[in-house]
Amino acid sequence: MTRPPLLSPAITGPIQPRYALLINPFYPKDPNASFGKHVLTPTLALTSFAATTPQHWHLQYWDENLLDGRPPFRPMPEVVGITVHLTFAGRAFELAEWYRSRGSKVVLGGLHVLSCPEECAPYADSLAVGDGVQLWPRILADVEARCLRPKYTATYETDYREDPAPRRSILPRRSFLTTTSLIATRGCHNRCGFCYLATDGLRMPYRMRAPEQIAAEFLADTQPYAVFVDNNLGSNPEYLRLEIEDGERIVCENQGFVAVVPYWAVWPFETMILSRRHAASLGELHDAEKGNLADILRRLTIRYDNLFETAFPYSMGFHQQPTDGEDHPEFHFHAHFFPPLLRSATVQKFMVGYELLAGPQRDITAEGAAARLRNLAETHYLGGH
Repeated sequence: MTRPPLLSPAITGPIQPRYALLINPFYPKDPNASFGKHVLTPTLALTSFAATTPQHWHLQYWDENLLDGRPPFRPMPEVVGITVHLTFAGRAFELAEWYRSRGSKVVLGGLHVLSCPEECAPYADSLAVGDGVQLWPRILADVEARCLRPKYTATYETDYREDPAPRRSILPRRSFLTTTSLIATRGCHNRCGFCYLATDGLRMPYRMRAPEQIAAEFLADTQPYAVFVDNNLGSNPEYLRLEIEDGERIVCENQGFVAVVPYWAVWPFETMILSRRHAASLGELHDAEKGNLADILRRLTIRYDNLFETAFPYSMGFHQQPTDGEDHPEFHFHAHFFPPLLRSATVQKFMVGYELLAGPQRDITAEGAAARLRNLAETHYLGGH
């Protein structure tokens, strides 16, 4: 798990026209830590490109992190598409050189290509810079026409609802805990320095797919559960409006704020407090809104204590704009509560086993948690106010 499969210099073979191979390169693993995340849920990048492959092309998917040996070579693919991230850029370049030396056309794409195209260019016949869903069919068409260009570019500003569903049929289903990785939204309103969305040259506006599309993808893959891998599923204040219209996950509300159990909540009684008026920070709240915030914090935390009649533990924090002196209208002020208690004052939820490696699982529904909290009294069980 620490060394990639050997690429034998002796291997050669005929090129098969209209055969495309998509590769997710190997990266070294810690058997006690990083191995699980790449074998339990697949990346959506290559399956999304695969969905745009013309029907007359033969397509194969190969993830070296499944530890099934060296990538396919009999016959040699006409086109090899390799996703490149900084973590495994060296291995991606090694694969690219190996296939190119045997006559395959190599296309490199991914975040590292976007941020460092000059470094990647010597290893590729062509670079896909930007949204590969748009670029992949154009690249294959140019390969057939013998006019492949050294670089193709596309933005991430198309209507995300128009993208085809990922082609999950190419995945080895028995190699993953679930093949249903889902993305309901792409991008984020924030540009946090630690996140890849802050990469120079990357502009990925927040885009949403229709809930019906996501539900259809989940049902079509016939898996018992799915894992959402969005950048920031709750980044859009429009979500607040939808929650208010639905009402089923609301715990309590006042003129300035709404407390909800978000539908993606992981912890049993996880909640968010969202401001009705768009504000980027505490400092932008009016005096009346500060009073509303104090009121809803009191009402929600009393409900927490009343739930199991105990001093209810939780981690809580405010999300607000950076303090760099610049305006950040993209930030919407809200608070987030992460409580650990599950069934009683002494029974907690723990993230263990497959949850740490594959994705957290809910023990109760968001709607059920909201109803239990909503139906509790707003007078403290010890008799206080």
